Amino acid sequence: MERFADELDLAQFRIDQVTELAIAAIRKHASVAVGRESCRDCGDVIPAKRLRYVPNATRCAPCQEQQERHGTRVARD
Repeated sequence: MERFADELDLAQFRIDQVTELAIAAIRKHASVAVGRESCRDCGDVIPAKRLRYVPNATRCAPCQEQQERHGTRVARD
């Protein structure tokens, strides 16, 4: 392992490593994802029009909006 000037340098190095791994995982998933038929949160069918514009969508538009706005999921019945 490299030598670090102080604990902050080591922390930043580790943050960079984790970030790079997360980005690689996202890219790998995005390259194989072709979308879904139903929303991962509510289970409703994702409309074909949404999948045309967002081919790798995993949520219907209302659930995606809620996720982006509040960071929460719609509870399934």
